[in-house]
Amino acid sequence: MGMSGLIFENVDKFWNIADKTIGECESFQEFANKMIEHNDLLEGSDEVNDIEDILYEAWQEKPSKYTQ
Repeated sequence: MGMSGLIFENVDKFWNIADKTIGECESFQEFANKMIEHNDLLEGSDEVNDIEDILYEAWQEKPSKYTQ
């Protein structure tokens, strides 16, 4: 696996963690704080520079099953 493959794999891991974590959080700030711990998985990707923005976007798209 090349370097770009490893980067993509790590980004996928980040979003898998985010998908599990988002349902456990009561607020965006709680979600962001938990996910910042995993930002090393985004190293080498374009997403690492915009982590707050991408997390906020994910929070805005939070599935309604978590908010009921």
